[in-house]
Amino acid sequence: MITEIAMSLVLIIFISLCLRGRVREDVSLSELSPVILNEISDVDHMKKEGAMKLRSLYGLSENDYQEVLLYTPVSNMDAQEMLLIRCRDQEQTSQVEQAMKDRHAYMISIFESYGVEQMGIINKAVIDIQGNYCLYVCDENSAVVKDAYEAALKD
Repeated sequence: MITEIAMSLVLIIFISLCLRGRVREDVSLSELSPVILNEISDVDHMKKEGAMKLRSLYGLSENDYQEVLLYTPVSNMDAQEMLLIRCRDQEQTSQVEQAMKDRHAYMISIFESYGVEQMGIINKAVIDIQGNYCLYVCDENSAVVKDAYEAALKD
């Protein structure tokens, strides 16, 4: 009897822990973007970009994904950048994650020899995959942006 009660409690605790950390799949980028953009250090020095810029910077086609949001710096001399993609399924996330890693490596190669301030920002960059959502943020507040993004996606 005591063993059955103990096992039931363990099962209930396990199930509640599993469900508590689930990523919601129904969050639109219009709902998620204010949460993220609100935490970016200087969003006024960034501009929203479209499909052509996504293809040139990341080699990705906007039409392949459910939703895409890309912000780049107003000046080519800045490193601040944010890409948020809602994939159609989890299989797409590995391709997007690799494109984000490639972009980050490219940013390092551009700024490492002369952009001390920019390299400080690039070194704080975050790539985070949560369910079907992929985030790349290169910002002074990247860790704070990541935390806000993860919290907004949890049940």
